[in-house]
Amino acid sequence: MAANKLTKDDVKEIQRLLREGVDSKELAKRYGVDRSTIYNRPKYGLKAQKIPVELKNKVIQAINDGYTKAEAAQMYDLNIGTVTFFTRGINGNHRQGNHIIRLNGIKLLNRLMNDGYLISDFNVPMVRNLQQKFPLTRCARFKDKTFFYLPGREEETAEAFFREKPDRIISYTAIEEISVLLVIKISSKNKARLLQQYRGKHIQYWRSRRLIQRSLDDYIDDNPFKENAEPGFRLFPKNGE
Repeated sequence: MAANKLTKDDVKEIQRLLREGVDSKELAKRYGVDRSTIYNRPKYGLKAQKIPVELKNKVIQAINDGYTKAEAAQMYDLNIGTVTFFTRGINGNHRQGNHIIRLNGIKLLNRLMNDGYLISDFNVPMVRNLQQKFPLTRCARFKDKTFFYLPGREEETAEAFFREKPDRIISYTAIEEISVLLVIKISSKNKARLLQQYRGKHIQYWRSRRLIQRSLDDYIDDNPFKENAEPGFRLFPKNGE
C-alpha cells in the first residue's frame, strides 16, 4: 500500500517540513506518494501531537460511550481525520460519518433554504448526501447541468438557471423544455421577459472567455505553439498544420 512507502524517518522529516510551511502537494510529489498519504500519516499525526492529552481522553471516552468518531470529532470541534488517526486502535461505529453534516454541507443547506435552489458553485455528491437526509430536495438535469431545488421554488429555479449559467443558449424552446422538466407553466409574458433579459448572454460570456485567454497568451512567451494558435481556447495547432 502507498502508506508503506513512508518510513518512520520519512514521517518525521515530512512533519518537520510541514511545520516549516512546505505544501503537502509538493511533499507528495517529492516522496512519490499520493497526497492522501501525506495527510493520513504525517499531517494528521502532526495535528494529533498538538491536541492536549485531556482532550484526547475526552474524545476516546465519548467513543467508548457509544458516539461515533465523527460525532466525537464534531463534539469537540476536531478534524475527523485527526480523530481517526489517534483513535485508530479503537473500533468505531461502521456507520461513522454517514449521518453527519459537515460545515460545507451546512453552508450549502443554508443556500438551498434561502434561495430555493443550487445551480452553480457546489459539489454534486455533497448535495446528494444532503438529499438523503432531506428527501424534500429535488434534483433535475438540463443541458448537461445538474441542479437542485425545493418544491414551490420552481419558477425561481428556472430563471436562476439562465441567470447563473450564461454559457447556455436561451430560446423559447429552452424555456419550454425547462418548464416541462420542472412541471411549471410559464406565461407568454414571462417567456418574453426571460428571452429579452438573458438572450445573447452566452455570446458575451464566450467573448469574455476568449479575451481572457488572449490576455493569458500574451504573457506566455515560451509557448512553442503561440504563433500557430488561433484566438480562443485552442493553444495547439490543428492536425495537419
